[in-house]
Amino acid sequence: MRHFVHPVAAKDYWDKTPFRRYLVNKVFRAVLIDRKGDKPAKESVLEPLELVLEKGHSLILFPEGTRGDGDELGDFKSGIYHLAKKYPNVEVVPVYLENLNRVLPKGTKLVVPVICSATVGKPLMPLAEDESKSDFLQRAKAALEEMMP
Repeated sequence: MRHFVHPVAAKDYWDKTPFRRYLVNKVFRAVLIDRKGDKPAKESVLEPLELVLEKGHSLILFPEGTRGDGDELGDFKSGIYHLAKKYPNVEVVPVYLENLNRVLPKGTKLVVPVICSATVGKPLMPLAEDESKSDFLQRAKAALEEMMP
């Protein structure tokens, strides 16, 4: 992992109020992405992430694109595939966050004081030249599912 690490967060949520903007920019040093971008401009959604990777920094991505219910993983968005394809020398390391759904349940605004744990997996094998998007996303999802209790 690199020295500087930035979580990736939804611009439509974190850019709403001055307090949220302060947290996301000054405390978390997050990279904001526009989840509501037009389909033809898909590359522009990843541009802020690419700039961070090109600086040699790491990203914390939530490949489902949103918080889940904690029972099972949702479908992974394609951004992680496109980044893995464009940056083959950047390791993709799966991290399972247990109880995150209870710390900040979907639809709530207050953090609940519950113990959360992180399990760090082995880096995924680099994207194979002929590996399809769906195969890579399934492989990444399977790596996280193996860590679930």
